[in-house]
Amino acid sequence: MANLAQKVTLISGGARGIGKAIAKRFHAAGSSLIVVDTSENALLELASELGRNIITCVADVSCEVSVEASLTPIITTHGPVDILVNNAATVTRRAKITDLKSDEWERALSVNLTGAFFLSKLVIPQMCDNGGGVILNIASQLGHVAVEGAAAYCTTKGGILQFTRALALDHAEDNIRVVALSPGAVDTPRLTDIFGSPEVAERNLGPAHPVGRLGRPNELADTALFLVSDEATFITGTDLIVDGGYTAK
Repeated sequence: MANLAQKVTLISGGARGIGKAIAKRFHAAGSSLIVVDTSENALLELASELGRNIITCVADVSCEVSVEASLTPIITTHGPVDILVNNAATVTRRAKITDLKSDEWERALSVNLTGAFFLSKLVIPQMCDNGGGVILNIASQLGHVAVEGAAAYCTTKGGILQFTRALALDHAEDNIRVVALSPGAVDTPRLTDIFGSPEVAERNLGPAHPVGRLGRPNELADTALFLVSDEATFITGTDLIVDGGYTAK
């Protein structure tokens, strides 16, 4: 099993869904955590579950001032950060762009893409000073293929893939690996909120995947652990798709 002992991981959107699964998996592998989320209650619940070696921070990753003011003191005290997981994301309502409000478009861009820029910009200098690190960007199968009514989300996740490649080239010489993970549809509270229940989500989206079901958060967390571990030191500037065969069709 990959060992993250003595590592510090910063995870955005880490109190719910895939982010929470990654946080718990990395913690079990020995990493100390700095978990950022907009939900104070979800952060308190996660901290209670894990018990120790976790610092939580309520912040909006789309606001650079909020990111710097909230995280700089924490990183100074508990860092340096060895692993950054850019996971925070938002989903717009299903609509063609002619029916999408400009603030909905801007919100998707600012959280899903610009938030990753802000956090990466914050931690890269101290990663360089510390001899390197790993940045894992959570993209999506919808960064590779599109669906109707999701132009904003598809655009931001495609942008994350290019951001990953560009950042990897910029910082390979600094011993910083930058990789992306593209999930398919995964059984998370967000999906339940959209469809009303896990069963309805499974019936609607499971058959679209050749394996015949939704992904599970722990499957993404296990893959994420591999990508940030010393077992993947020759992997950078690329993306691993974990989508049950969806994009193979």
